[in-house]
Amino acid sequence: MIDINDAKNAVLKAGIKLLESGLTARTWGNVSCRVDGESFVITPSGRSYLSLTAADLVLVKIDDLSFQGEIKPSSEKGVHAEVYKLHPEVNFVIHTHQDNASVIAATRLKEIQVDSKYPTLGETVLCADYALPGTEALQKKVRQALEKSTGKAVIMRHHGALCFGANAEEAFTVASELEEACRVFVINRYLKLSGERKYDPYAMSAFVLGQDRETLLSLVTPEKRAYGASFRRGNGFIWFDGEREVEIPDEQILAGWPEEVGLYRAIYQKNQWIKAIIFQATPEILSLSTAGCSLKPLLDDFAQIIGLRVRTVERDDPDRVARALGRSSAVLIKNTGALCCGANEDDARAAGAILHKAAKAWIGASLFGRVKPINPVESMLMRYFYLKKYAKQALVMSADK
Repeated sequence: MIDINDAKNAVLKAGIKLLESGLTARTWGNVSCRVDGESFVITPSGRSYLSLTAADLVLVKIDDLSFQGEIKPSSEKGVHAEVYKLHPEVNFVIHTHQDNASVIAATRLKEIQVDSKYPTLGETVLCADYALPGTEALQKKVRQALEKSTGKAVIMRHHGALCFGANAEEAFTVASELEEACRVFVINRYLKLSGERKYDPYAMSAFVLGQDRETLLSLVTPEKRAYGASFRRGNGFIWFDGEREVEIPDEQILAGWPEEVGLYRAIYQKNQWIKAIIFQATPEILSLSTAGCSLKPLLDDFAQIIGLRVRTVERDDPDRVARALGRSSAVLIKNTGALCCGANEDDARAAGAILHKAAKAWIGASLFGRVKPINPVESMLMRYFYLKKYAKQALVMSADK
């Protein structure tokens, strides 16, 4: 048994650590701490870890998931409860959206073998079957995996990872070991299939998509910095190329300016919701843009925050690029990278982080067979729910500041 105030402080610290460690971002994932044999405290639904106070954390009953007060606990409270039911020695649970575990989550694998140097994971890490987030079906399927698991982590298919331990320190050790074990597992698969002796992200992306690594690397040039970032201001916008910040009035003639400036103007003119644009060109994103791929949701957060599809569009067609962003928060630019957009800079950077993870998941998962996106109907439901609930909640919270 732990004092409830100590439990809340442990959760608050863990939420910040989640962000700092890169195991999740913004409001994704969740953290809980057991208080006694009957209850645990957990982070609330859809709230930034940076803004949380002890008063925002919710006390939930393990048996029936009941709680008091107007603040709603995380929608994944049932998954946390299953851990506490099955493992009386466990006092801390974190649900993450970490990159390498997400690669495995995007495959059809039922489990992965792990090295003995990761003692918290057991000999294998199991993959729980998929169900929509926050549902009783997901709770049931995670429980089935937990019952068979010999370690302290379970991968949630198309979703993320569940890590737990006797305390916060052990839970984070589990998450760290899981991330490294998944990274090694994917790299070893690539080396085995390709015959290469060392790992290189550009080489692996090229191998998966049938590209030439040197051709891909030739696209990684200093001038790509010119795409930089852009932010709407008044009737015009700011363009930042990594070195300088320039204000572009709406009526200014763009002759002589780089083509991306015209591209940004077209995006803003056709999409009033967009207030910020961030350029991304990780090895995986660049490879997909070069191959002309169309990326669909392999992970829940892609469907929720980016949309149902990210298309590749020629960069000399600003109108088509702008139209591609009508229902998506990102677009791949042929042979260039991606533009990730949002209603503010934080949203745009979040879209960029998710797109990077999604591209990495697509490349990595392809090493284990044909990738299969989430069912389109389920993706549409998640997108609708996110836009109607979480996006609206974020606006209300922003207005309260």
